[in-house]
This record gives sequence, structure tokens and C-alpha cells, in this order.
Amino acid sequence: MFCRHCGSEVKDKAVVCSGCGENIGEGESPLLIGETGPKAQWSWFTMFVTIGVITLLLLIAIIAGL
Repeated sequence: MFCRHCGSEVKDKAVVCSGCGENIGEGESPLLIGETGPKAQWSWFTMFVTIGVITLLLLIAIIAGL
């Protein structure tokens, strides 16, 4: 069997192509359903850290002004 994305030869029971990493199984792999990528997790983390830093700076500015 061959990958429809890159043309590499893959085993019959393979779910992901070893050549390009694309999903070659029919439908989505059960391991991939519902997962979020690292980019999505990183953006949430970045957002919360940014809000925390801004809040901390505002509190310092308010306290210093009083």
C-alpha cells in the first residue's frame, strides 16, 4: 500500500505514514480524536500569563500611586 499524500510505501495496518506523517487510515485515528495540538495549549498558557502580568503591573501602579 502507498501513501496518497507522498507516495511512500506503508504497511497495510499503518494509520500514519512514516514518510510524511499524514493520517492514511480511513477516517480519523482514535488516538487523534479530541486532541488539541501543542500550539493551542501554548496559546491558552500565554494568554493567562499575559493577563496575570498585566494585572500585577496594574496593581503595583495603583499601590505606588497611593
